[in-house]
Formats: sequence, C-alpha cells, structure tokens
Amino acid sequence: MRKAGWYILFGMLSSFNAIAQDYQFTQYDRALLLLNPSAAGNFDGFERFSVQNRNQWVGAGTRFMTSLAAAEFTFGKNNFDNKSYAGMGIHVNRDVGGDARFGSNLFGASLSGHLLTSKQSKFSAGIQTAVSSRSGDLSNLLFFSQWNGSAFDPNIPTNEPSQIARFSYVDAGAGLSYTYSSKGNRVSQERQRYVNVGIFAQHIARPKLRYNEITYDRLYVKLGGHLETEVNIGNRLALEMRTVQMLQGKHYHGRYGIMLKSIMKQGASITRLKNDAFFSAGLYMSSTGTLSPVCVVDLGGVQIGFNYDLELSKLGRAYRSSIEFSLSYAFTRSSLFKRTKIG
Repeated sequence: MRKAGWYILFGMLSSFNAIAQDYQFTQYDRALLLLNPSAAGNFDGFERFSVQNRNQWVGAGTRFMTSLAAAEFTFGKNNFDNKSYAGMGIHVNRDVGGDARFGSNLFGASLSGHLLTSKQSKFSAGIQTAVSSRSGDLSNLLFFSQWNGSAFDPNIPTNEPSQIARFSYVDAGAGLSYTYSSKGNRVSQERQRYVNVGIFAQHIARPKLRYNEITYDRLYVKLGGHLETEVNIGNRLALEMRTVQMLQGKHYHGRYGIMLKSIMKQGASITRLKNDAFFSAGLYMSSTGTLSPVCVVDLGGVQIGFNYDLELSKLGRAYRSSIEFSLSYAFTRSSLFKRTKIG
C-alpha cells in the first residue's frame, strides 16, 4: 500500500527514533552482546549460538522487522569456571521498516576478558567494532506534490530522488561488567544469588549518516547501564529482575522486567556449567509506555523466549502490538571444539 511522502519521516522515527537512537529488543538481556561487549562469553557454557527476531507493530499495513544472529566463544574456560578466560562474539543484524524499506545491515565482532576476583565473582571488560550499511527506496511512496486536489495521482512527477543514498560506516563500542554467582557452590538453594551489573558506551566514534549528497548527520553516542539479578525465594522458585537504562543524545529509554522462575530440573551442585531446566514468566515494561508479557523456557542448554508488546501510549491508537522471539543453544557440558572432562 502506497503512503504519503511524510511517512518517510515516520518510518525513520519508527526504525531509528529520529536517527539519534538505535533499535532495541524487548528481551534485551537475550541480546546483551549488542549493548555491552563485555557480555561476550559471560554465560554458563563454552559456546553459544542465538537468533532473535522482532516484528514491530503487527497489523500496521507495512513491516518493521529487526533480526539478529550471534555466536559466542570462550577461550581458557573449564568446567569448574574457576579460572580467568577470554571471550569472543560475532553478530549480524538486519533492520528494515516501512514502505521505503529504510534499514541497515550490520556485522560486528567483540572481544572480552573475564578476570575471576573470587570463587563466586568476576570482572569483565570488552571492546566491539562493527561495519554497518544503510539504504532505502522511495519509489513506493507518494508525496504531497502528487495531490491533484481530490486524490493522490502517482503519474504526477515528484521531482524527488527515487533512492536514499546508500552508505556504510565503521562503529565502535566498549563495556565493563561485574558478575556474582553462588550457583554451583555448596550452598542451599534458598541462599543462591546471581547479580550481573554493567555499563557501556556505543557509537564512540559518532559515525556520519549521509542520507543524501548534500548534508549528513552523526549518530549520537549511546551511554547506558544494566542490572540482572536472580534470588531464590523457595523450593525450586526464583525471582528474576532486569533493567537497562540508556541515554542517546536527548533521548532516554528505560526497560524493566520481573519474572518468576520455576526450576524443573536442577543442574550439578559442584560445577557451574550444567544449566538448570526452568520455566520463567513475567513482564517487561518500558519508559515509553509499553507492557510486554514474556515467557522463557530453558531445557538445559536450549532456551526459547517469547514476548508480546502492548503499546499503552498514544502511539497505541494506531500501532498496538509487537511480537518478539528468541532462541539460543549453549554447549554447557563440553566445548564444541575441545572435549573437556570433569576431574
């Protein structure tokens, strides 16, 4: 369906929040590598492969789709998780939206180091670089200059370019985090705790965004912090809390999550690298007025997540809901590339 020319601006606002702010996943903690490169390799296991897809504003008459594929690797990690190690992550993004198909393709790589500060805690640092390309196609749009007084006439020339300039740029980011986990230690389940807190900076070099041959804009630096916690509250029950706070230019965004976790099968009590099987259900909320019921199922390595966003702000009058899906698999018992044994 063809739209009026001012929908170009709306498409940009939708996909990139006025160019100053990035696209985001509701399940940000399943894609933490995008925000904080110190998260590369910071999980229970040796390697992890994941995909995530977000269908923004279902039923809008046009598609706003964001997709992610990521792979994470560790070097020097053992089954007991009792020594410092290095991590690496690679990710590929595709984000496209609107009738103008305005979007971006991105390939990024992260390197991280994880320094154990005690048997239960570690300090992590990471850096990230990425190559991104952006483009769009205006040929499917109608402009106000094509209004003939009673209707839009596509045969009237617009004197506008049919293509948005295609351009590429190199980007960079960095992050720090601290993780405390009593999982896998000889403590009662009711006393087990998990905390991960981090800070990050993205778009450090402020790359140029050149949408035409005359002018250009710069991507704002994105600064933020995140906190993920898990506290056992009873027999095979835990409370999970998530939050991320981001500031990019004049734009602020906060996301908050709380979930009840039911452990279906407990992992090993000696090593940390044997995941529990569990089911979690709860809500994410955002500072922009979005309420997102979410559920996550983990089968001891395979993790599936699903959420449904409900727009409660004025935007919900036109665009009411979004759907997001995540899937990951982690090698928790042994490395994919090197067989490891306990003992």
